[in-house]
Amino acid sequence: MAMLFFAQSEVQTSVIRSVKFENFKGVSMDEVTHRLKDRGVRVAVEQLYEPEQVTSARKVLQELLEEKGRRDVEVKSDVRPIPPRSVEVTFKAVKN
Repeated sequence: MAMLFFAQSEVQTSVIRSVKFENFKGVSMDEVTHRLKDRGVRVAVEQLYEPEQVTSARKVLQELLEEKGRRDVEVKSDVRPIPPRSVEVTFKAVKN
């Protein structure tokens, strides 16, 4: 009897435990969550962390702020690991 063994690399998946928005003056959290949902961007508590979703969220939030007349700010994101497999995502509106 022949036995086959497969080496499978372990995929590290992280779960988002916290999402924060800093300096989003003039924009309600309802507007933020609705806009992200409408655009199909999945950055929310208990979702799997996907870096490309954070990038997409940053672009969507930038658009939203510009629509609200805040063209002097840039949206930046910070992802902080929370061991063992979680992250905290923070979006900051920073003046240029």
